Amino acid sequence: MSYVKLNHDFAKFIDTAFYAEIIQKDDDAVSVLRLQLLCERFLNVYLEERIPTDQRDFFVSGRGKKAELLKYFNEKIRTAVALGLPVELAKSLKHLNGMRNEFAHSFDAKLEQKEVEQYFELVDKFVVKTDQAHGFEGPVSQAEAVSDGKQVKANESPKIGLTIATYFLMTKAGLWLVNDLQKRGQLKIG
Repeated sequence: MSYVKLNHDFAKFIDTAFYAEIIQKDDDAVSVLRLQLLCERFLNVYLEERIPTDQRDFFVSGRGKKAELLKYFNEKIRTAVALGLPVELAKSLKHLNGMRNEFAHSFDAKLEQKEVEQYFELVDKFVVKTDQAHGFEGPVSQAEAVSDGKQVKANESPKIGLTIATYFLMTKAGLWLVNDLQKRGQLKIG
């Protein structure tokens, strides 16, 4: 199989090494935070692609090296949806961010199976139409992956499930973004 190189920053949010490392972590809080940061990387890539260069000044927070397109997650997600991000994808991202906020603001927060199952449902609702099956159609609850040479299942533990579901979500988001860029004539191949 031959691959086409895309000149976009997709590796920032779909590199399998990031997800394998998260599965190996013993700390749920660190895992949830890192998964949410990977999703935020997707939003950053999407916003970089969508906000015209001549309008960036209206979206920048900070100065110099600290300057970034929009600073807070909620402003990023609202702007992304206004620019065309699918609502089903946005709902999944908001749910994961809510889980992250639980860990950020509660010392006793725990990763609950019920929350992860709700996330599975949201991830499954985000469907990307392609000409061929892409392997991330779901259901996420039955998904498997290989981490550190061993097979792991989404229903094995809340953390593994959350990690696999986020990988599914980000891969589907990447596929959607490729389609979106292609439709707008902005897909950079080479």
